Amino acid sequence: MLVKRYNNRVADRDGGAWRRLARVCAAGACAVAAALFGGAGSALAQQTAIADADPEFNALFYQSLKRPADVDLAFRLARRAVEVGDYEAAIGVYERILFYNPQLVRVRLELARLYYRLGAYESARAYFEPIANSPGLTGQERDNVAAYLVEIDRRLSTNQWSVYAQVGVRYQSNANYGPSSRLVVGQDVAALLPPSAAAQADGNAFALASIRHVYDFGNQRGDVWETNLNLYYSQQFKLDQLNLGFAEFNTGPRFALFPDQLPGSSIRAYVLAGGVALGGNGYLGTYGAGVSIYAPFSVWFGLEPFVEIRQRDYQSSPDYPTAGFQSGEMWTVGANAFGRITDDWRWRARLAYNDASGDLPWFSYNTFAVDLALPFEFQGLWGVKRWIAIPSAGYSRYSYDAPNPFISNFVTEKDNQYRVGLALDVPIHEQWGLLTQVQYSWSTSTLPNYAFDNFSVSVGPNVRF
Repeated sequence: MLVKRYNNRVADRDGGAWRRLARVCAAGACAVAAALFGGAGSALAQQTAIADADPEFNALFYQSLKRPADVDLAFRLARRAVEVGDYEAAIGVYERILFYNPQLVRVRLELARLYYRLGAYESARAYFEPIANSPGLTGQERDNVAAYLVEIDRRLSTNQWSVYAQVGVRYQSNANYGPSSRLVVGQDVAALLPPSAAAQADGNAFALASIRHVYDFGNQRGDVWETNLNLYYSQQFKLDQLNLGFAEFNTGPRFALFPDQLPGSSIRAYVLAGGVALGGNGYLGTYGAGVSIYAPFSVWFGLEPFVEIRQRDYQSSPDYPTAGFQSGEMWTVGANAFGRITDDWRWRARLAYNDASGDLPWFSYNTFAVDLALPFEFQGLWGVKRWIAIPSAGYSRYSYDAPNPFISNFVTEKDNQYRVGLALDVPIHEQWGLLTQVQYSWSTSTLPNYAFDNFSVSVGPNVRF
């Protein structure tokens, strides 16, 4: 989510206190500073807490107390603070380095980046701007600083826009998700599918876009109004009945929840509307509402539980003559979780439970799904930004309410679907990149009609701004 202006102000305010305190401590008057700013919030207290939790930081921290003018030692301490995820402690150390040598451009660059990571954009800008054209930086670093300044201006504006888009091509070994075997069940007897209904490989060209707008109310709490629009279209090379179009829109306010006790926490209520076209015909129209709570407990763990209800109106077509019987309500409850493992590794997970009703009982079902992704950043072969590899895995369980008499009067469909994948996001420019994704998915089922496997690979340029 975008960091709220309120949190920027809090971070800037506390950052200013931190800088003043670090300089006082560096001059040997920590006791006086603690009395002025409160021991619980002092730099010494924060750094000591990390020292107790990390042995390497412990050793470096206490060495630094004995040798406060040792710049190399302070650099090692700051780098270790970043590695353990405490940017505030790293900021304190870098500020102390500047006290002894205010001309160190690279220290100012590191401070600017750390404030940016914390969402303290005004403080970050105050460090970026004086070094934007510094000869002490490489040309690539100066370009990077310029990109940071553009992004800071965008994030601090009242109207904040962000866009992600991709075009590309995809190949699937089983584009129509046909059964693994042509031998299936029909009205409780074995049947042989014609080749046209069996699994078929195909490719497509696709385009997608995700557009977000945030209107900042400008109050001290940091309340905003968020709007999201997601668009997707794919054109098959052979199987035209699988041409897919998708659009969904949601909008609603996000209010700060516990701005002092849990900075960044918020609650959002929203309404949504969307539609799906399949094979060139209208397939699904949907509308509904939801609510979510965002709670970033630490850099290691955050949680966003949500609940949503939507009405689904399906339309039958020549290619999908029974689609209309799937119409009904769907409730969804779940949570998104996220956090950091190391400075390079992050994780995100999603759990969701759906309860969907249809016009006929064998079109009513419930679903449990869980997905896990582990984005890993590393220095690639080229580019101004680090590359990101994203291994992922997921599982879904579908349980239908009743047997479908056109298939079996006695066996109710229950499916277990599995998926594993790997994505590689390669930045080519500050805003442009190349995304490649590989995924293998498969399903087991109580009915052979719904057991399948599918290998897919997609590649295409992407842009974000």
